[in-house]
Amino acid sequence: MNLLFLSMTFPDAVNRARGSYNLAMCRALAKEHCVQVCSPRPWPEMVRAKMRGKSFEPGPDVQDAGLTASYPCYWYLPKVTQKQSGRLLWQCSRRTVETLAKRSKPDVVLSYWAHPDGEAGLRAARSTGAAAAVIVGGTDALILPHRPGRGPYVRRVLTESETVLTVSEGLRNAVLDLGASPERVHVMYQGVDPDVFHPGDQRAARGSLSLPSSRPVLLWVGRMVEIKRLDLLLDACRLLRLSDVDFDLYLVGSGELRETTEARIQQLGLADAVHCVGAVPYQQTAQWYRAADLTVMCSDSEGLPNVLRESLACGTPFVSTDVGSIREIADSSYAILTRKGDAGELAEAIGAALRGQLRQAAQRYQARSWDDCAAEVTRILGRSTGTAQAAYQLEAVG
Repeated sequence: MNLLFLSMTFPDAVNRARGSYNLAMCRALAKEHCVQVCSPRPWPEMVRAKMRGKSFEPGPDVQDAGLTASYPCYWYLPKVTQKQSGRLLWQCSRRTVETLAKRSKPDVVLSYWAHPDGEAGLRAARSTGAAAAVIVGGTDALILPHRPGRGPYVRRVLTESETVLTVSEGLRNAVLDLGASPERVHVMYQGVDPDVFHPGDQRAARGSLSLPSSRPVLLWVGRMVEIKRLDLLLDACRLLRLSDVDFDLYLVGSGELRETTEARIQQLGLADAVHCVGAVPYQQTAQWYRAADLTVMCSDSEGLPNVLRESLACGTPFVSTDVGSIREIADSSYAILTRKGDAGELAEAIGAALRGQLRQAAQRYQARSWDDCAAEVTRILGRSTGTAQAAYQLEAVG
């Protein structure tokens, strides 16, 4: 099967951690299929990179996966063109898609994120005669459909694409509520790389990262944006400090709210306990999970974040707000859920997790691999596209 993956959420040499899960899926799919990638980059990023003498190109992780990846510039007017963002993304990607299609005509155009990526993917599929498939990750089905400037376009993508893949059962229900046909919507649980994310010696992991060996280590991993509610986590840390709970919190990631977060850390007097690490390469996050006593997530909205699966695969339990589909993997033996927006309850849950035996249970967690995920995606796309090659693969599978 020839696949064209189209999404802005994909790594490059400058942003090696961006969309690492999409790289992992494409790498697994590329073992059996021809996979090409078109990952547009917003023009402000292009300008900043050019000013630093850099350009967007495949990083070593993409090259090692044997993938062809291109990064066209996405031109738009900030805060003005939300309704047109899908069309504009397609216009900026069109020449790249046409070039890739000449090399290998796609059977399926697979996108991640319903809008604008999914609309651009749908237009690319129609342009190349391929089937359209889109992966729904969370906010694109839970929040964007209810925004006047985006809702109609999200619904169009979900109802017109031949295949909609959701990363959880809860998201499948949300997509069905938006009018998608049940026979086109499939749950696709994402995987982890067992060669990277696995339990290991906690003391050795801390030593490799130069972390203190005696104090409890809390870990947050993600993009520093509003919906992730880092302000809530910092308020919870302040309450933990008032309760004489000893800890170090490491924030792994970056984003538009990094400076605000750093200022808030200083304001709350938490500079000795809360540390902004910045973004790290995808594979290095495994060592952070192994070093931690607990991974914390405090978002107002999520789908089923792979951060938590990767944490469990490394034997580290989690505390999270009860949002999206996180409940689907939150066994009480290794996870605690709290109400969103409640810093006091979050602080209590973190304290309880540090006192409990969650880590021992998390060490026994069995993770799903990306090869498992790729095999499932192949079967689903094969049924949806009806291509001769996919039909042959389906027959061979079963």
